[in-house]
Amino acid sequence: MFDEAVLDRRRAIALAAALALGTGRSLVGWETGDAAKRKKKGKNKKSSGKKIVKFAQKYKGSRYVWGGTSPKGFDCSGFTWYVFKNAAGVDIGRVVKDQSKRGKKISRGKWKPGDIVFFKNTIKGEKGLTHCGIYIKKNTFIHAENEKTGVVISNLSSGYYKDHYAGARRIV
Repeated sequence: MFDEAVLDRRRAIALAAALALGTGRSLVGWETGDAAKRKKKGKNKKSSGKKIVKFAQKYKGSRYVWGGTSPKGFDCSGFTWYVFKNAAGVDIGRVVKDQSKRGKKISRGKWKPGDIVFFKNTIKGEKGLTHCGIYIKKNTFIHAENEKTGVVISNLSSGYYKDHYAGARRIV
């Protein structure tokens, strides 16, 4: 084991050697310059939401199947789970209740592409969170709506979804 001062000195030497060789990158995996700044700022997060939306839109028109988690048929949370797992490599949990606990809470109207929007009391006889979808832009979201419509794009300003809106979370 090395103490912190020894590690700092070794890192400085490795960085100086890499810079001297003109690589701009240290021999111990440090990044410098623009690459380090982009990583620090989390620039990839911005594109991740758009990537999620683009991936989700490929499944517009897919069938709705209760408990479905694949392109053969989705339910609402199966759709969001499938999209996040395959587009971002993130397991958000399989059911609405679990998904509603992930990420960061987002205020109404502050949505960004890729946020998950939640709805309450959409199933007769069931109270609480019962539906979810993925925010696209301009008050629209994509979701596995029901057996009649399948995966569709809807408006958050419409009476039904406006009345049942329960919140949103940002995962990426």
